[in-house]
Amino acid sequence: MKEIGSEFWTTYFDDNRNKLNFLKIGKDYKLLMSGRTAISFILDNIEDMKKIVYMPNYCCKSMLQPFLDNNYKIVYYNCDVINNKYDIDSNFNCSIFFAMSYFGYDISNMDTYIELFNKKNIIVIEDITHRLLSDKNHSEYSTFLIASLRKWFPILSGGIAINMHTNFKTNTDNYKINKKFINTKKQAMNLKREYMCGSLENKDYFLELFNKSNHMIEDYKNMKIDEESIKILKKISIKDVKEKRIENCKLIEQKLKNNKHIKLLYKYKNGDCPLFVPIIINNRNYARKKMIENNIYLPVHWPNDGLNNDIYNVELSLIIDQRYSKNDIEKYIDKLIEIVGE
Repeated sequence: MKEIGSEFWTTYFDDNRNKLNFLKIGKDYKLLMSGRTAISFILDNIEDMKKIVYMPNYCCKSMLQPFLDNNYKIVYYNCDVINNKYDIDSNFNCSIFFAMSYFGYDISNMDTYIELFNKKNIIVIEDITHRLLSDKNHSEYSTFLIASLRKWFPILSGGIAINMHTNFKTNTDNYKINKKFINTKKQAMNLKREYMCGSLENKDYFLELFNKSNHMIEDYKNMKIDEESIKILKKISIKDVKEKRIENCKLIEQKLKNNKHIKLLYKYKNGDCPLFVPIIINNRNYARKKMIENNIYLPVHWPNDGLNNDIYNVELSLIIDQRYSKNDIEKYIDKLIEIVGE
């Protein structure tokens, strides 16, 4: 393996398998360009005069943009994810409660709070990106669900908006495909495939293309998923993806369970399907830098863009996705242990 982590590369699949059945949740759903687009689409489908959203202070800054663009006041509640405690005022007079679960572990869900806000007739938007493939991947008390599909699969674009109880009043017939973004992302993924297969030596060009595409996705409003990504989603074996991720997660937990320098944020339980294995280390930035020097690219969730939460500075996400074999996982975890100590 030439490198571990970073963006997906182009992957070819043989035949149709799941036909998107795993996405058929609730009453109605729309496939859009991104999770950000999904939030924007939902806001277009509700009448909200108050415009106050109650958000977790542990999230990706891009999730805030649709609310800012729609003139919402954002009030944050504290998520002590390290100790799995949420400081949520269930009596807060908001118009939207925005809920998340973290990393695909059921223990991190906010289902209790979702039910409380639902019973007060407050709209609940639940971001199920991290628990999309878990056995229990949403709360039945949520009003709407959103997810970014690009975090899980080698697709060019993909987000989903789900209406749990009624049909969306807005259709997406007039939504466009961000062709400039799609073409740039496709070129980048194709070149990365060549690099990973050994037929391309220099990766500077495809890194530049990925960077360009990430800026292009900022044009997110009224955009739908591209047809090629739909075809890829229909061909992916969700069962295989889940089994590989769970296998890799368990392997990492076994290798790190007695490590004095690394804290596993969660432990796998039946029904979970982790997106990453999150760990806490005090020398996070140093360890991440040393791993990059060994072509191992471990993300952090998320860059600290001014939200007040200690976890931004100590969390590191260990990669477990379906691209990597048991041997790949063992090698890169051994390198991490070599860097931080046993």
